[in-house]
Amino acid sequence: MGSGIKASKEFRLWRERERLIAGIYATITDPAGWMTFLGELVALSRSRSARLLMLNAEADQVLSSFKLNIDDDFHRRYVEHYVNTCPWRPELRRKKPGRLYSTHLHFSCRQPDYYRTEFFNEWAGPQDIHHGVCGTVYQDAERSVQLLIQRTRGQGHYSEAETEFINDFIPHLQQSLVLAGQVAAGRARDEAVALAAGRETLPFVLLNHELRLVYTTPGAEELLAAGGGLTSRGGRLRLVNETADARFQKLLRTAWQAAASRLFDDDGGSVEMPPADGLGLQLLVRPIHPEVPVVMGEPPAHVAVYLFDPAAGAVIDGERLRRLYELSVAEIRIAQSLAVTPEPAAVARRCNVSLHTVRSHIKSIFLKTGTGSQAALIKLLLSGPARRR
Repeated sequence: MGSGIKASKEFRLWRERERLIAGIYATITDPAGWMTFLGELVALSRSRSARLLMLNAEADQVLSSFKLNIDDDFHRRYVEHYVNTCPWRPELRRKKPGRLYSTHLHFSCRQPDYYRTEFFNEWAGPQDIHHGVCGTVYQDAERSVQLLIQRTRGQGHYSEAETEFINDFIPHLQQSLVLAGQVAAGRARDEAVALAAGRETLPFVLLNHELRLVYTTPGAEELLAAGGGLTSRGGRLRLVNETADARFQKLLRTAWQAAASRLFDDDGGSVEMPPADGLGLQLLVRPIHPEVPVVMGEPPAHVAVYLFDPAAGAVIDGERLRRLYELSVAEIRIAQSLAVTPEPAAVARRCNVSLHTVRSHIKSIFLKTGTGSQAALIKLLLSGPARRR
């Protein structure tokens, strides 16, 4: 009879363990699955609460997290301050990653000392958090991922056997995080391509968070293969002209920061590639941010660089500009020149007028076309209804 009960318990435990592992791998395509995983882990380990923290490489700043049974206000206070007052955290940084450690058994801070800390009296104690297991489950050059599971006083500390039982899941966690990063990066790239293609009709290249080429349309590939003043070195776009390249690289960084942070409005800009002879390529830079949730791996933000070749014969129809936006003859001339070169000084030379006159006309064109920047105006000219195709 006793052996039958023991076998039944072992079978239930095996079934729960298998379900938990399956839940871990479900997070690869659905980050929301981490909440299900945490819930099952807490129940299986007879715990109070759990958190999965994505931190910076130094593990002193929480970037994002999943939490179970931790009050929102207490979690906010932890992120803002108590993450770095936890008495186990300095020692945790020195411990080998890839496993969890019992706070009662594997740290030098003993329980009586823990009860005298600010961390316990101001943060953990009011939540009845007395014991835990914690560790760095994943680490690379940019971030650390830590798993923390907590118990109340009544639930007692985690024994060696219990800690090792939980550690059996860590390799699966590591594998799922790596695969999730790869899947999210692929989805972000595909969605960024679709977004970039929908915004302009021009050939383009797509750059990732390292500003390296990850996608090139056939038309852009032809322009790059033609050589000239635009090259691709080690997957990075560079202009041969150093002055223009400095402006171009700054524009790329600004566009990516706008796409990544989404905290400021930036529509990109444009740079003309100075030609050796004739007209040079005009490069239109746009921030692209796919709506792809990313737990690990590359940020979803991308930068699209559109390539416009004035020598290819694109024409801005002056009559359509007049009819659509009521531009004057002088304004039409300035607008048509902007489609060839984004530099007001070059437009002034091309139209044989002063720079002041060009800037005055551009402001008027902004008002009539409803564009708020030169980049938005050039986008309208090159992909809008006034361009002959």
